[in-house]
Amino acid sequence: QAIWAQGLRPPIESSLWARVQFLASGDLCAMVAVFGRPGFALVATSGAALVLQCFAGSSLRGGQQRGQPSEDPLKILFVGNSFTFGPSAFNTTEQNNLPRFFKLVAESLGHKVQQQEDTIGGCSLFMHRPSINPSGLNCSDNSSQQCWMVNNTNIDPSDGCSVNPGVRYGAQDAPCPQRLMKQDFGAWDVVVLQDNSILPSVVGALNQMLAPSVSEYSRVLRQSGAHQTHRFGEPIVAMFMTWSYYDGGHRKCPGTDIPACFPNGTLDGFTDCETSDAWSESIATHPCQAYSLARGYAEMLEYGAKVLVPNGLAWEAARGSEPIPQQCKAAIDAEFPGPGPLANLSLPIKLEDETLARWRGAKAQDLFLYQGPDYNSTYCDDGCHVDNHPSALGQYLNALVFFATLFGESPVGADWPQGQVVDGMALPTIDEQDARALQHIAHEVVVPYLATWWSGSLVPRRTAPPAMPLPLWRPGSEAVGGEMFGGGA
Repeated sequence: QAIWAQGLRPPIESSLWARVQFLASGDLCAMVAVFGRPGFALVATSGAALVLQCFAGSSLRGGQQRGQPSEDPLKILFVGNSFTFGPSAFNTTEQNNLPRFFKLVAESLGHKVQQQEDTIGGCSLFMHRPSINPSGLNCSDNSSQQCWMVNNTNIDPSDGCSVNPGVRYGAQDAPCPQRLMKQDFGAWDVVVLQDNSILPSVVGALNQMLAPSVSEYSRVLRQSGAHQTHRFGEPIVAMFMTWSYYDGGHRKCPGTDIPACFPNGTLDGFTDCETSDAWSESIATHPCQAYSLARGYAEMLEYGAKVLVPNGLAWEAARGSEPIPQQCKAAIDAEFPGPGPLANLSLPIKLEDETLARWRGAKAQDLFLYQGPDYNSTYCDDGCHVDNHPSALGQYLNALVFFATLFGESPVGADWPQGQVVDGMALPTIDEQDARALQHIAHEVVVPYLATWWSGSLVPRRTAPPAMPLPLWRPGSEAVGGEMFGGGA
């Protein structure tokens, strides 16, 4: 009854009979089979074992069994910044590209994937929104006050991609907000949303920028895909929970790198950081920052997102699941109206096999992008030479977490980057033993808690505040952004 009240319908013709069977039997596995979407397993049970049993054996759309390849590829669009497109490390050319890492993992385990990305280094999700990036505008030159045509190594002008005036991008970006509606492969099954690396920990920006953006994407996807076939019965918005910096926030104010990507030109105005240390203290250590990001991204399940992909929690597990200091946890929790969708979890998630946490202490630097021996990092106090972007290892962990969450399967046994070419891009190479450890970490963080990650259809919905207005751009008024390495995410 709780599910039916959400307005969800079984993807079969005999829906009334299926509904009667489910309500009469109270059988959770029957419910999963009828609705064909894993997130619905949250209601009617508190037994995780039963939920997982149903995940493993329930019938999905078209008679498919979970764990068996689907006839149709998963069509997925990644929207984000350099955390998604994955810049190259020092003295290398291979990008740590999440969409291609994800495709490598999924297809090695028998699931076809068609992927595209819309990525702008250093930018906010707010500037990707379809309402401010419609197709068909006249963007013939960059003096336009409507839009700027995109032209770089990843996007050709013939693709018809454009960005808001003043938004800068680099050579490794793939800026194309119009891909949401172009749907080159057909209707999207999943649209992944990822924001600026610090923004979800700034509650004012979370409410006025991220929440309206997620709400808009959810609404547009529902409207555009209302009469199309989807893998999950409807198009899914998935939130890409990002990770803490190596040593936590290490800054008094949020700041930004590309003012044109933020309506105020900065995130500082959403805090009282000029007169108080409250915000900086709430993200001062990596367990605190990771918790702040997790709470912020989880909150988006109340604004239309259906899935939470817990990458940041997997990074903390890989780093040894250090306890969250009670003072920062209490300060972060006080910023939200309720306990939130993660309230049923004991955070940080601890690994059953603690030997898998091979990236404790200074070893955690291996999860971050190496920028060379002369790079003076602002992300650490121990003389490290990494920034906040993922290394090949970090991005591989992200891809494994995405696979386990979206397919509801263990990623153990997946292939790993070894120089393969995926969708025209050569991947880097990582160590086999590291790869296998990361596979088990992703399994332990994701699989036992699938009902939580897929709970977006069941949490109470909230109305997003109105989106902030964009200032009128004028030629010469924008700050120069360029390629965003070393803090541009």
